[in-house]
Amino acid sequence: MFSSYCMVFPKILLFTYLAFGLAGCFTLKTEHHITLDHNITIKVEKEVNDFVDDLYGE
Repeated sequence: MFSSYCMVFPKILLFTYLAFGLAGCFTLKTEHHITLDHNITIKVEKEVNDFVDDLYGE
C-alpha cells in the first residue's frame, strides 16, 4: 500500500506543476473600444422638440 502511494504522489505533483506552469505562460490580450456617438442624442433631442412643437402648435 505504501509503495503504490509513493508512485502516485510524484505523478500528481508533476501534473500539478505542469498544469500551473503552462497556465502561467499564457497571455491573454483584450482590447476594449468604447465609441460615443453624440449625434444620436442631438437627433433624438431635435425629434422631441419637433414633436412638442407640433403638439402645442407653436
